[in-house]
Parts: sequence; structure tokens; C-alpha cells
Amino acid sequence: MIYGSLCSGISPESVAWAPLLGWSPAWFSQFDPEHNYERGPDFPSAVLAHHYPNVKNLGNANKIHEKAEFTKRKIDILVGGSPCQSFSIQGHRKGMADKRGRLALRFAEIARLAKPRWVVWENVEGALRANGGKDFDILVQKLRDAGYGCSWRVLDTMDFGLPQGRRRVFLVGHIGGQWKRAAAVLAQRRGVRVPLEAKRGEFAKGGSKGAAGASPVFALQGNSIGRNLGAGPQGLGIREGLMYCLTATDRHAVITDGVARYITPVEAERMQGLPDNYTQIPYEGKPAKQCPDRPRYKAIGNSFAVPLLGWIAEGITVVDPMPERRLIDLLDPEDLAKDLGDSELLEKCAEGIRKLKDVLPYLREARYRFSQPGRRIPVAGNPTWTEWVEKHLGVGVRRVQQLLRESLEPGETISLGSRKWTRTLRTGDWRTLIKLTEGRASQVFGPIADQKELALAIQKFAQAIADRYAGQNGRIAVSVALKSTHL
Repeated sequence: MIYGSLCSGISPESVAWAPLLGWSPAWFSQFDPEHNYERGPDFPSAVLAHHYPNVKNLGNANKIHEKAEFTKRKIDILVGGSPCQSFSIQGHRKGMADKRGRLALRFAEIARLAKPRWVVWENVEGALRANGGKDFDILVQKLRDAGYGCSWRVLDTMDFGLPQGRRRVFLVGHIGGQWKRAAAVLAQRRGVRVPLEAKRGEFAKGGSKGAAGASPVFALQGNSIGRNLGAGPQGLGIREGLMYCLTATDRHAVITDGVARYITPVEAERMQGLPDNYTQIPYEGKPAKQCPDRPRYKAIGNSFAVPLLGWIAEGITVVDPMPERRLIDLLDPEDLAKDLGDSELLEKCAEGIRKLKDVLPYLREARYRFSQPGRRIPVAGNPTWTEWVEKHLGVGVRRVQQLLRESLEPGETISLGSRKWTRTLRTGDWRTLIKLTEGRASQVFGPIADQKELALAIQKFAQAIADRYAGQNGRIAVSVALKSTHL
């Protein structure tokens, strides 16, 4: 796979894809409009020249179509992440109104000119919400107009073995115009490969202690250091066991063994999955050992997380040669549902309603039987009903009670302790029922193994209520938002 890199930065994709046989960069495009080039190259360009001296940097993304190197080699993949500041809180979420945000449209334009088989675009999660979601819609439409079927998904670095909370949206497109192939690359069914050892970073994934007996490690958010404790709604900016998202401007710190210190550039590199001292290069006439820290922190904060790019490349390697008929084996249920015919879809809805009616009586009986004073559940550990619910459902008993109440059909009665509940729908109540049912489904059934199947059943139940009581308003579409979980 030959790839072109737009808004390259320090090219984390080249780190992620170097081990893959036949994957190599055709060109980079790195340019900093605020840099004084009379003093020499900007820092990310210097990093690229140091590690990849034989790969041409075409500079300004708005002018690369004028360069001979742009058309010299056919690329298979266009990868890049336009500046995230225009979509982030720090950048006031101006979106496409910011010239940096419009580089996302330039990405789509370069894809139209170069016509690679695949495109991979990354940005902050806020890119999905900028301008009410209209900006992201524009980008997707531009890529569709260029012939790409697209799929996107929010991924978090901590799900890939890195000790940093960093949620980013990844958009993948395929030139065939069909979204299935792109969706298969990002499908949850592929699972997640965690290539890094937990000890690689400053913190162990999901915990705050390293070796046995080690002191807890606390992360200090860079923009909270020195801040008045009563200022702002974000709290103290301190948490245990997981680093805050690295940015181009914030320099985070840690507290360990009672001592506070800023994180080192090497630690920042590890939190992005980069090799140690990847950004320690000769710069501005100074040897690598004297490379200044400030540009290193900025470049690392602007970078992608290496393991995420490796996982996406792994998906492209699997999906690229796969026949169309085999893609169904990788697609997630939500994607498969879009492909069903009307009769098949109705049959699945009926199955969902039947399953829900089968499940709810058991939940109600278990609630009644095991919530009696002194009664414990006859399983390992003999937990109480409250303990069992909190362990297996990840929520409190009160939320289970609410779900049971809100899932009643009109006129149906259940007993919860000393109270009886009867659902009587009045005009307009069906709308409230749908809303409550969706919310409780995501809260109560999020963490269990078959969450999607059961949530689908809840959805179909709510749809049946909507269809029955919508009246003259017509059919109301119902969806269920699943509680987000680790991959």
C-alpha cells in the first residue's frame, strides 16, 4: 500500500505502518502557516526529514496539486487529520468558518484528484458536532461526491493499551462508493489488538498502581495547574491512574510518591505509542541531545495515537481483498439492519418484541424474590439482589425498577415491593414512554454481553407502543442509544 499523508505533522501513520509489508509513503504534506521559514523548517517537518529523508514533503496542502511529485506515484491510501483546533473547545468550535477547519474540505478535494482506493481522516470528537453536525455532513458529502462510501467511529486510546484518555473520530472511505467495505474496517466484530505492554506508559491501563506496593499515580491536567480551585466547572483537574488527553498547548503533570512533576517528552511519546525519543532530533543547529522540549510537546500533542492507526491498517489489509459477499461476516448488527429488506426487518422486530416479553417476567420475579429482607442469591459469593444487579448490570437497583415500570404495556400491573404499578397511557404519553424506555435500556443493559440484542428488543417494544398510540401523527421511528463501553 502506497500512501500520501496530508497535514502530516510527525507522521504517526508511518510509525504504525512501517512493519507492514509493502506499506510506504509516497509523499508528506506538512506546513505551518505561523512558522518563519527563513529560520529553517518547522519542527514537524524537521522530524519528517530526520526519519524519512527520501520522502518528499510537498508543503502547503492547498498547493500540493501543483507539484510534480503529487502525480508521479499513484497512491492507494490518503491519510490525514486536518487541524483539530477549529473543532475543539479551545478553538471555540468555529468549524468550517475557521480556515483551519476548511482544510477538511481540502482533504476531500485531494481525494477527488488523487483517487486512492482508501481514505482515512482523523479529528477530535467535536468535529461531529460542529455547527450542529452540518460541517461533518459537508465533509462526508464531498467524499461521497468524489466516489467514496464512508463510515466513521469514535475510538479511545485507552482501549488500545495506552494510558491516556483520548477520544477521536476516525472516518474511513472506499472508492467503490459502498459504505459496507469502509464499515467493515471499523467494525467492533474485528475486536481490538493491544500491541503495547501496560508498563510501557506512566500508568497501567485501567488502574493507578504499577508494581505491587507502588504508590498511586495521579494526573494533573495542564490547564488546571495554578488555577483558582473555585474557578470553572471542570473540577480540580486531577485524577488517578489515567493521563488527560495530550494537546498541543497543555503540559500535564503527575504526582507520585508525594512529588509533583511535569511529564517528560518521552512519557508523552509513550502515551501516543511513539518510539522513545522519536521527536528528539537535531534542530536549529543544535544536536539531538539539546533538542528543545516545547516543540516536542506541541508536535506530540498534535499527533495521532499509533496503535489506533495500526488497527485501522490491519482492517484495511483484511477487508481490501475480501469479496463483497464476505463483508457481512464483519459488519456490526446496526450496519446489517440497514441492509435488510422490509419483510426481513419486520420479522426481526417481531423477534425482538418476543424476546423482551420473555426476559422482563424473569427480571420482575427475581426483583420480587431476592429483594426480600435477608434473602441472598444462590450463586457464588451469595450476593444480595442489590450486589448482584450492580455487579452484572453495572447500575443501581432503582434503575432496574424504573425500567420495569416504564416497560409496562397499557393496563399491565406489576408489584415492586409494597407498591403496585399500572401503566395507563393518555394522549401523548406514548411519546414519554418511548423516551424513557430508550434511556433506561441504555443505562441498565449497557454492560451485559448481549447488550445489543436486548436493547433491540427494548427498541421494538417501544416501537410497538409508538405505532399503537401515535394516532394521526403517523409512525414514529424509535432508536436505542447504547451505553458506551470499552471495545
